[in-house]
Amino acid sequence: MQPGRVATALLFACAAAMPAQQSADPYPFAAGNYWIYQGRVGFPPDAKEMTWRSAITKVVQRKGGIDATGRLSPSIVAAVFDNFPLGLPAWNPGSEAPLGVLIEVNSRKFYAIVYTQAVVGKPGMQSASSGISAILRRVEDPRDNLSGLLDGLTPVIEMPLAPGRGWGVPFSHWSVTQSEKHSLTGVRGVRAPFDREGFILENSDNTGKVGFGFVPGVGITRVFSESLLPRGNPGHRELDVRLVEVHLHEPKAAVAR
Repeated sequence: MQPGRVATALLFACAAAMPAQQSADPYPFAAGNYWIYQGRVGFPPDAKEMTWRSAITKVVQRKGGIDATGRLSPSIVAAVFDNFPLGLPAWNPGSEAPLGVLIEVNSRKFYAIVYTQAVVGKPGMQSASSGISAILRRVEDPRDNLSGLLDGLTPVIEMPLAPGRGWGVPFSHWSVTQSEKHSLTGVRGVRAPFDREGFILENSDNTGKVGFGFVPGVGITRVFSESLLPRGNPGHRELDVRLVEVHLHEPKAAVAR
């Protein structure tokens, strides 16, 4: 079974010194953290207003450093999400909720591996948990260079973020299209400061556009997509969900080893 790959950089090319970033912990990885989203999902005019709770169920990490061969190895964190927000563009109401793994390399590059019924089918979703467990075992094993796991993936986030930045290859290219100061306004559970800078990241290909909002230290604040088929076409699909509530623990408190 091959999960959907939302995210091409060689993993160990990331191990060198990196430029400064907006936050020491760009994504708050801790088991038990959760985000609640609301918005419309589906095919107009039958799109449904939905409330969506996405939670981190497990976190594993591998500390970077010099390995036995004298090679500099990266720091890697992998977080498992249920109701993975980046799986929503490929999710249909009534199907199983998307699962996902977000893999962070050196607090700089974030790769998404997504499991949705539309991509892997019903049998694939039934075996998704074993596939995710295999990913976590590989991340925890310092002897595993993760060959084949991240190859060919484009990071969905590459710090530091700034409007105009972009990375990837054609049809798998992400761009920071704008920054925003007030994306956390009205979001319950957010700790001060409330005006921290957020960013809109977008990816488009010959099927449509997908994008999300991201605030370092808080996480994904919005997910949106729209197919290229014109409105009124039975296959036209739209999605726009926004963060309404967040509950975050200390980032390092619940990391499993």
